Amino acid sequence: MGSPIREIKPNENLQHNIDDEKTPFTKEEANGNSIQVKKIDVEDCEDLSDNKESILTKLKSNAIYREKYLISIGITWSFFVLGWAYGQFGPSILDLRIITHTSLQEASGFMTSHSVGYLVGSIISGIIFDKMKEKTYCVSSSTLALAIIVVLIPWCSFYELMIGIHVFKGMAGGGLDTTGNALLISLWRAEGKSFFQSIHFAYAIGGAISPFVTAPFLAPDKNNNQTERDVFRNASVTANPVTSNSTGWKFSDLSMTESRLFIPFSITTFLAVTAALPLYILACTSKRPTDLETQKPENEEIDKERNVEKLSRGMKVLILAIIMLFMGLYCAMEDGFNNFLATFCVTELKWTKYIASVATAVFWASFTAGRFLGIFLAPIFKTVKMLVVLSTFLLVGFLGFFLTAHFKIYEGIWIFTGFVGFSMSIIFPSIFSWTEESILPVTGFIASLFLIASSAGSTINPIIIGFLMDNSTPMWFTYIMLGESAIMLMVFFMAWTFAKRIKISKNTFKEVEIDVRSEDHEDTECKKFIVESELN
Repeated sequence: MGSPIREIKPNENLQHNIDDEKTPFTKEEANGNSIQVKKIDVEDCEDLSDNKESILTKLKSNAIYREKYLISIGITWSFFVLGWAYGQFGPSILDLRIITHTSLQEASGFMTSHSVGYLVGSIISGIIFDKMKEKTYCVSSSTLALAIIVVLIPWCSFYELMIGIHVFKGMAGGGLDTTGNALLISLWRAEGKSFFQSIHFAYAIGGAISPFVTAPFLAPDKNNNQTERDVFRNASVTANPVTSNSTGWKFSDLSMTESRLFIPFSITTFLAVTAALPLYILACTSKRPTDLETQKPENEEIDKERNVEKLSRGMKVLILAIIMLFMGLYCAMEDGFNNFLATFCVTELKWTKYIASVATAVFWASFTAGRFLGIFLAPIFKTVKMLVVLSTFLLVGFLGFFLTAHFKIYEGIWIFTGFVGFSMSIIFPSIFSWTEESILPVTGFIASLFLIASSAGSTINPIIIGFLMDNSTPMWFTYIMLGESAIMLMVFFMAWTFAKRIKISKNTFKEVEIDVRSEDHEDTECKKFIVESELN
């Protein structure tokens, strides 16, 4: 028989009942919008103890849990491959110019076309994902499409064909990014925080490793008479001399060599296949019930739980526009710095392509380390404070990068490259967390808007950077990064100002509904009382 339940009278002090150890609900539960006082039987306690069993025990005894766990590992490996594919693009852009006989300004179109495809792929895959019963097929198909497309890139010698193949690569990457995150949320809901951090960590690891794998297969520099040790010692001496009055890297310096880019891109394809096939097998053999019960909660109910006021449509549009601008600026800097860093090191600093690839790897290594630390920092510090600190660090990092590049302080280039990567690492997931915690629920529609803004920033930035680096000076790379980081910090403070205005004021009164049921199992009598409680 369950424990006896004491009836709570309407005129009885609520705080007294909460503090009474016999009361079957906690103070935190009483501060919510509604409370149901329920009888807890011994069997219920046994069920609660089952939830605390170890992961290994669940994997052995629960087939559905084991399947969800394996799918999550498959998604994590897919994101490793996604980061790998994106991380190798920056070092390989010079070889892509060799293949297509293009200038840097024209090669920037590869990044733009990729961003456009990413946006289109995210929208299409999001629509398909909602209509699929077994959603694992979406992730598997996107990963397999990425594998097929990547292996074709080194063989696209025509410029228009290279543009088209990067559109499809972006569609596959955007589809994998969208469906992977959505599937992980649908599998675990609130219990999937560790897995959500893991997939972004895996993405960063892939991006950090791939430049090292790609660099040995890049076309060798012409007239390379120096050892790599000499270049590290004095990076101002280039393997491909350029006159002092030259403002850009000439295609004639690149076209005399032959690229072996098909080798690292084939490795990427192999990794993508190893991620796609297990997910496809898991989808075919799935025994999980159709995930139709995971309906999105209503915004108003979420607002009550989060203790924020319901926003008007105008305020919601304004705040979303500001956050989208912040997202666009951030993604423009992340993709721009990653994709153009190697080119900047070759054209302005006169480093070899191998050393430039190492610089890209340093960026990814610090980016990866930051995301790993973010797993432990997120529960400790408030999200908004982390965003303030990281956005400020990013501005300082780009300022240092600009000064060290201008005065040719090469040790500083390495230091601030890592500093920028670390500062960027946690910003992207923190934006989602801060929006959910302090502004409004992050629904699928809100996530799509953020993705559109991210793709827009990644699309516009390469056009501007490529044009200015090619027609003026490579130093425009540092000018743009520094300017965008300053604007992003100002935009964040603007969003923070609006966010502080939408919190519910303290000491407001909320009605608490208490549902008291009879101890007798056969007694259907239920008494409800409405108690007015002050929330602090």
